[in-house]
Amino acid sequence: MANRVACLLLALVLIVPAAANAQQPAPQGQPPQVQLSPPPFTADRARAIEAIALGELHSGSTPGLVVGVVEDGLLVYAHGFGSANLETHRGMSVSTQFYVGSLTRQFTAAAVLLLAQRKQLALTDKITKYVPELTIAKNVTIQELLYDTSGLPDALQAPGINHDLTKPVKIDDLLHAVDRMPLTFDPGTKSQYNNLNYTVAALIVQRVSQLPLSVFFSTNIFQPLIMTSSFLAGDQGVSPAHAVGYTRTEGKFVRAKSWSPAWLSGNGDLVTTADDLAKWDIGMPLLLDVDSVRAMWSVAPNVPGSQYGMGWIIDQRGGQQFVWHAGQIPGFHAMNAMLPNQHVAVIVLANTDSLSGESTVQPELVANRILDVVAPLPPAHFANVILSRAAEWLTRLARLDIDRTQLTPAFSEYLTDQLVQQTNLKAMGQVLSLVPVESFQRSGDTVYVFDVRFRRGALRYQLALSADGKIDGIQLQGD
Repeated sequence: MANRVACLLLALVLIVPAAANAQQPAPQGQPPQVQLSPPPFTADRARAIEAIALGELHSGSTPGLVVGVVEDGLLVYAHGFGSANLETHRGMSVSTQFYVGSLTRQFTAAAVLLLAQRKQLALTDKITKYVPELTIAKNVTIQELLYDTSGLPDALQAPGINHDLTKPVKIDDLLHAVDRMPLTFDPGTKSQYNNLNYTVAALIVQRVSQLPLSVFFSTNIFQPLIMTSSFLAGDQGVSPAHAVGYTRTEGKFVRAKSWSPAWLSGNGDLVTTADDLAKWDIGMPLLLDVDSVRAMWSVAPNVPGSQYGMGWIIDQRGGQQFVWHAGQIPGFHAMNAMLPNQHVAVIVLANTDSLSGESTVQPELVANRILDVVAPLPPAHFANVILSRAAEWLTRLARLDIDRTQLTPAFSEYLTDQLVQQTNLKAMGQVLSLVPVESFQRSGDTVYVFDVRFRRGALRYQLALSADGKIDGIQLQGD
């Protein structure tokens, strides 16, 4: 399989106009913030959200879905659709519990920030002060863990341990194995998504507080915010309110095989509900002080092109700050998206995943469609949130379905049907993840960069938009 993917990447044709070879200026600054108030939530908006959710169910993309919308500190819409359990026909509700995968990172980051507020640690502390056995990290700070800029290696590449995520692993064994590997880059110089960062951050919370992570979360986050249906995997048994997680195999939904909580600690082990996540979105800016919230919702300092905060992706939508994160583990896929200046949040939880490579619901795209309903952009204003458009064009390239009305004349002339066929993007298989990396200005265009993981490989993906919102270049490049 590896050789096949390598051959594909070598054969992949770059879809990019000649202007793309120009020297790249420094990343652009933040656009000015303009206060926009969302329109009142109405029955028409509720029906529009219902149509979006039911469209996913009718397409067969997921057994079930829960949607929550927060406006001005209130959960104004919450509804479950479809089945929480296909075998018993139990329906979804706003109180149905889900694993939410990497949304856990937001809570781990908040736990560290709470300890920093209390002067029990400093974000600039070296992590070896608390985890001395990880000697390769002698120059890595806690802040660099949370910003994903530590340079720590991927634990799934560590020698001498079983990499089967369904099997438990001891943290001591994991750290010992990782400590035999070199850093992948100098700390603080690059942003690279790595779950080990948050596993180590969770360990620091436990060692500083002298409490199990589940107890710290419960007493310092869940209880203050009245998140009564939230806990960490392995902390208690699955309740009757829990959704069954499914994966799609040969077009049918089957029960997913769970990953061990030991691998998920601090980065993917949260179980919660749409109702509780709404309480988190409303209460988190009050639970943390102003400096902590600013740090959480800021990109890594001095790391060019980083779009990662502390457990949140820092983005823009229509000139407004847009912070979001998705999470996916076997059987579950989640999205939590916030427009802080507009006091709006959208939560989408599904009890299926796309890890098998077969097409299923994408909560990130569903949330973007719901945002268009509850916080529509001004007329003729081009959004800087291009996740939906980036995903759309990956699909178009794979299906050889090119909408030339979206292209600039120059790029449309360059992008011949023959060139699209030569990319053979369909051979990469299903898109498993689409993660923003950076954005910058080039020759009058705004260029957005993503890392894309497919079923059969990974690519760096650039999408260039002209000043009038037309696509002026696409580049797909292997590692």
